[in-house]
Amino acid sequence: MGYTGEHLLPGQLGHLFIILSFFASLVASFAYFRTMRSQNESDASAWRKLARGAFIIESISVFAIFALLIYIITNHLYEYKYAWQHSSKSLDFKYLLAAIWEGQEGSFLLWSIWHCVLGLVLIKTSKNGKPR
Repeated sequence: MGYTGEHLLPGQLGHLFIILSFFASLVASFAYFRTMRSQNESDASAWRKLARGAFIIESISVFAIFALLIYIITNHLYEYKYAWQHSSKSLDFKYLLAAIWEGQEGSFLLWSIWHCVLGLVLIKTSKNGKPR
């Protein structure tokens, strides 16, 4: 049942990105595991390429979730429970930004963001592209 003026697209996109992030993280974990177990370099290189691509997809998804949550909270879309519970129209922007990680879900998102930032830095700075 839909209501007039209801903003459903941010929630649907967020749901899509959460599922995409979850499956991309599973693929990346499995591919990195296979990279470590590969005996020859060509197999390891193929698995490493898949793992990095999946991790980048996961990172993009996590950043998109963060951007959608910022959009929901700063536009006061109170049809979403998280915005309704953790924000108010009387808050300044800096407090609205802090409200993103106020709840348990937001804390998990903050840890996921730092996980992605650290992983991207490690991918960029690893020598010879090897995870060992």
